[in-house]
Amino acid sequence: MTDPSLRPASLAREAVATARTLAVGTLPGLALFALAAAGWAWFNHQSVNAGAFGSLGEQGLWLFVGLMTIFVGCFWSADMYRKALPEAGERNLFGDAGRLFLANLAVYGLYFLLFFFLTLFFSLLVGILLGTAGYDPSQQASPESVSQSMQALSESGGAVLLYLLMLVAMAGLVWLGLRLFLFGVATVAERRVTIFRSWSWTSRHVSRLALVWVFLQLVPWLVAMLLVMAAAHAAGLTGSAQAAGATPALPVAALTGLTVLLLAPFFWLGHGLAVVLYKRLAPNRVDAETTFG
Repeated sequence: MTDPSLRPASLAREAVATARTLAVGTLPGLALFALAAAGWAWFNHQSVNAGAFGSLGEQGLWLFVGLMTIFVGCFWSADMYRKALPEAGERNLFGDAGRLFLANLAVYGLYFLLFFFLTLFFSLLVGILLGTAGYDPSQQASPESVSQSMQALSESGGAVLLYLLMLVAMAGLVWLGLRLFLFGVATVAERRVTIFRSWSWTSRHVSRLALVWVFLQLVPWLVAMLLVMAAAHAAGLTGSAQAAGATPALPVAALTGLTVLLLAPFFWLGHGLAVVLYKRLAPNRVDAETTFG
């Protein structure tokens, strides 16, 4: 019989309640992260327009700004976890943020490798399927070659196999994310970098976790993205001008900061859900009463 505290409805209720407690107290961190993301977008846009990626030093500066933006996000994230678990973490917030930063970089690196190999696999697969269909896109140097390639795949039936495998790959990436859902809260709560040690905690709970994740993470993310797209369209940041890099850097930075602000419920609910699951599933959870008497 399923533990009542692990039922999707119970998890969702407590995650929402936890997110409410985080919202007001972590607004300064949200504002700081929005400013950092906007600053990185401005710097990136300016560098691309100026062609400032020629030297190793310029590339290193671009990487440093990006890493600092991630660190600011980890700083805000660690603050949320510490407020939701007062008994966890250290006195120095920077220590918790630093460990969370390292853990996030490791997970980002893992996903980067997975995306790289998946891109390579699907590129080879598309080439094989097009060859089987008797269509050679290299003979067509026109912009319509992509649509003609997809038409050839559809007519040969290869598109069905391609879409099916892409769906399986996406499901696998989501499954991996759900299995690693607790690495962040565990890293802060237990004062050490935690990634795959939290893997076993979510075993046998992926299906109910996925159900809660859809409503508390996927839906808010989709709503926020629709609002961002509407704002971008209203500001004239879509279309050929944006693709050509002709848009000024300031509106792009403002839109990036707005995106972070609109995604705030997504972040709060995600951290709330992680805290609730950590309390339920972690076998060595820090307990304030037993730890601090």
